[in-house]
Amino acid sequence: MGKDWLAGYGFAINDQPAPAKTLTGVFTGALMSVDLDAIHAALPPLPQTIRMVVSDMDGTLLTPDKTIAPSTLAMVRVLQERGIPLCLASARPPAAMVPYIEQLGLTGQNAGFNGGIIFKPDGTTSVSRVLSPDVLSIVHDMLHLHGIETWFLRQSYWMVQDAYTPFVQHEQGITGLTPHQVPDLRKEFEGIGKVMGVSSDTSLLQDVETELGAMLQGDASVRRSSDILLDVTPALANKGEAVRELALALGIAPHEVACLGDAHNDLPMFSVAGLGIAMGQAEDDVKAAAQVLTDTNERDGWAKAVERYILPRVPNP
Repeated sequence: MGKDWLAGYGFAINDQPAPAKTLTGVFTGALMSVDLDAIHAALPPLPQTIRMVVSDMDGTLLTPDKTIAPSTLAMVRVLQERGIPLCLASARPPAAMVPYIEQLGLTGQNAGFNGGIIFKPDGTTSVSRVLSPDVLSIVHDMLHLHGIETWFLRQSYWMVQDAYTPFVQHEQGITGLTPHQVPDLRKEFEGIGKVMGVSSDTSLLQDVETELGAMLQGDASVRRSSDILLDVTPALANKGEAVRELALALGIAPHEVACLGDAHNDLPMFSVAGLGIAMGQAEDDVKAAAQVLTDTNERDGWAKAVERYILPRVPNP
């Protein structure tokens, strides 16, 4: 992806290396190459009107230390004053989203589990999707085969086989959820809304994402939410469907929605929304799938994106 289209995104890139023109990966032994410039060139033009904002949380709305920057809070208030609803779409379970929803003063629906659960701040759910036992069996065995740490989530009930691994302890610190140690995840297939695979081997996780995604196409959504986290949710539990559901509830067309994100699980909402905005630290293929790029979540990227790309497209009251 060259500087030719990055240069118009509103922040300095001269001190950053130009990303590669292609993305190469391995899928069942075959070499594949993706032309990121072509992907970006095929995107629709920027919309004239924005009536709704849907935002990812980790890596996007939240800073690296999992707080909301003052600049972000200020821009959320501006959106509220302009009558623009903000909804959150996250890989997190609802319980790990609610404290931030309350801090932002949001009163409408939000999407957890990448869209597997759509809920109001009071806990009322309008959508709740779960994985089938057949899918769970395949996912469990694949992750086990590759030695990838595996977690099951049933609503906000988090099940692990070892509650004291470094990954579990880190996740507990981020989300505030309590891990529940179970002897055999295979006996916990009922009502599972999300499986998480965790590994520091980022190349392995990327390959497993590709392979599982192909195996489970139509039955599950398989997306990385970070370099070390792989999310498996029901087929319609993706952020693209979440955008459709959230917009429909408010009578807003998807092409009038702006979405902000930084990870692979944000790609489905970029493909649905009228305006996709990638964070500055996102991987090259995520940047290529968004019309515009903002600064990083360390440098007020969320607020800059709202000010530069969204507010000028908000209709006057």
